[in-house]
Amino acid sequence: MWFSFFIYSVLTALLPGPNNILALNSSMKVGYKQSRPLLYGVYGGFTLIMFLSAIFSEVILHTFKDLLLYLKYFGALYLVYLAWSVGSSKAIDMKEIQSGELENRSRKSDFWKGFLLQLVNVKIIIYGITAFSSFIFPHFNNWSITVVFALFLSVVGSGATWIWAIAGEKLSTFLNHHYKVVNTIMALLLVYCAVSLFL
Repeated sequence: MWFSFFIYSVLTALLPGPNNILALNSSMKVGYKQSRPLLYGVYGGFTLIMFLSAIFSEVILHTFKDLLLYLKYFGALYLVYLAWSVGSSKAIDMKEIQSGELENRSRKSDFWKGFLLQLVNVKIIIYGITAFSSFIFPHFNNWSITVVFALFLSVVGSGATWIWAIAGEKLSTFLNHHYKVVNTIMALLLVYCAVSLFL
């Protein structure tokens, strides 16, 4: 179970999404140092969403105890969907990012832009709810442990964004060059996570 949780947490965080593309775009345009306020905003917003996901999942699961099974199925379906979308995705078009066609996603490198993005970032909201309802609450019912997991998920999720910002163009070049192999491996690992929810 813990291996699946770790794979789920890390892979989902590393997949291209709004945070990672925003960080990549910002660091390519203004450099890593100038992008730090944006990254701090991402981390702050991400942490808030993880705590809200924990509270939401806890309240729902205590109010509707039978819902855990359904949420587990939902979590498995979400993982399979992620696997399919990763396996079928194409390489990121670096020319689009460099030419500014993604400018509407990332114009300013500031704290509030990164923070507010998290409040509408469906990827991380589902990431948090799936982690708590499928992996954590079935095994733990203690708020101090919940806080530790919320912080862990925040560090992993935000850490992935920092990796994209630091690696910048080099990470994208590598992923684009080997995207079929990388995407297939990530997709298979996500399917394994989905199956392991029922083992």
